[in-house]
Amino acid sequence: MVRKLALAILLTTAAGIASATPPGVVCTTHWFLGIIPYEVCTTNPPPNPVKAPEIDAASAVAGLTLTIGALAVLRGRRSKIAVTKV
Repeated sequence: MVRKLALAILLTTAAGIASATPPGVVCTTHWFLGIIPYEVCTTNPPPNPVKAPEIDAASAVAGLTLTIGALAVLRGRRSKIAVTKV
Protein backbone atom coordinates (compact mmCIF):
# COMPACT_ATOMS: atom_id res chain seq x y z
CA MET A 1 0.00 0.00 0.00
CA VAL A 2 2.84 2.38 0.84
CA ARG A 3 4.53 1.60 -2.48
CA LYS A 4 1.35 2.42 -4.41
CA LEU A 5 0.91 5.69 -2.54
CA ALA A 6 4.55 6.65 -3.08
CA LEU A 7 4.30 5.78 -6.78
CA ALA A 8 1.12 7.85 -7.13
CA ILE A 9 2.78 10.87 -5.50
CA LEU A 10 5.88 10.45 -7.66
CA LEU A 11 3.90 10.18 -10.90
CA THR A 12 1.68 13.13 -9.98
CA THR A 13 4.72 15.27 -9.24
CA ALA A 14 6.41 14.21 -12.48
CA ALA A 15 3.27 15.02 -14.46
CA GLY A 16 3.07 18.42 -12.83
CA ILE A 17 6.69 19.18 -13.63
CA ALA A 18 6.37 17.99 -17.22
CA SER A 19 3.22 19.95 -18.00
CA ALA A 20 3.76 23.05 -20.09
CA THR A 21 1.90 26.28 -19.52
CA PRO A 22 0.40 28.02 -22.55
CA PRO A 23 0.81 31.79 -22.94
CA GLY A 24 -1.53 33.92 -20.82
CA VAL A 25 -1.61 31.42 -17.94
CA VAL A 26 -0.24 32.31 -14.51
CA CYS A 27 0.58 29.42 -12.15
CA THR A 28 1.37 29.65 -8.45
CA THR A 29 2.67 26.83 -6.29
CA HIS A 30 0.84 26.00 -3.06
CA TRP A 31 1.71 23.38 -0.46
CA PHE A 32 -0.77 20.81 0.89
CA LEU A 33 -0.01 20.14 4.58
CA GLY A 34 3.36 21.81 4.00
CA ILE A 35 4.64 18.67 2.23
CA ILE A 36 2.95 18.10 -1.14
CA PRO A 37 3.27 20.87 -3.74
CA TYR A 38 0.45 21.59 -6.15
CA GLU A 39 -0.11 24.35 -8.68
CA VAL A 40 -3.09 26.60 -9.15
CA CYS A 41 -3.20 28.11 -12.62
CA THR A 42 -5.42 31.00 -13.67
CA THR A 43 -6.09 32.35 -17.13
CA ASN A 44 -7.45 35.58 -18.43
CA PRO A 45 -10.98 35.10 -19.77
CA PRO A 46 -11.31 35.13 -23.55
CA PRO A 47 -12.46 38.46 -25.00
CA ASN A 48 -15.68 36.95 -26.44
CA PRO A 49 -17.06 34.31 -24.06
CA VAL A 50 -19.18 31.62 -25.67
CA LYS A 51 -22.74 31.38 -24.37
CA ALA A 52 -23.80 28.02 -22.97
CA PRO A 53 -26.81 26.44 -24.67
CA GLU A 54 -30.00 26.36 -22.65
CA ILE A 55 -31.97 23.19 -22.07
CA ASP A 56 -35.57 23.40 -23.19
CA ALA A 57 -38.43 21.68 -21.36
CA ALA A 58 -38.65 18.74 -23.78
CA SER A 59 -34.96 17.88 -23.36
CA ALA A 60 -35.22 18.15 -19.58
CA VAL A 61 -38.21 15.78 -19.49
CA ALA A 62 -36.44 13.32 -21.81
CA GLY A 63 -33.33 13.33 -19.62
CA LEU A 64 -35.40 12.87 -16.47
CA THR A 65 -37.31 9.99 -18.05
CA LEU A 66 -34.08 8.24 -19.08
CA THR A 67 -32.59 8.70 -15.61
CA ILE A 68 -35.67 7.32 -13.84
CA GLY A 69 -35.83 4.39 -16.28
CA ALA A 70 -32.16 3.54 -15.71
CA LEU A 71 -32.65 3.65 -11.94
CA ALA A 72 -35.71 1.39 -12.23
CA VAL A 73 -33.75 -1.14 -14.30
CA LEU A 74 -30.85 -1.14 -11.83
CA ARG A 75 -33.21 -1.52 -8.88
CA GLY A 76 -35.02 -4.42 -10.57
CA ARG A 77 -31.78 -6.26 -11.30
CA ARG A 78 -30.51 -5.85 -7.75
CA SER A 79 -33.63 -7.31 -6.14
CA LYS A 80 -33.68 -10.35 -8.47
CA ILE A 81 -30.03 -11.12 -7.75
CA ALA A 82 -30.62 -10.81 -4.00
CA VAL A 83 -33.60 -13.21 -4.13
CA THR A 84 -31.64 -15.77 -6.20
CA LYS A 85 -28.70 -15.91 -3.78
CA VAL A 86 -30.86 -16.45 -0.68
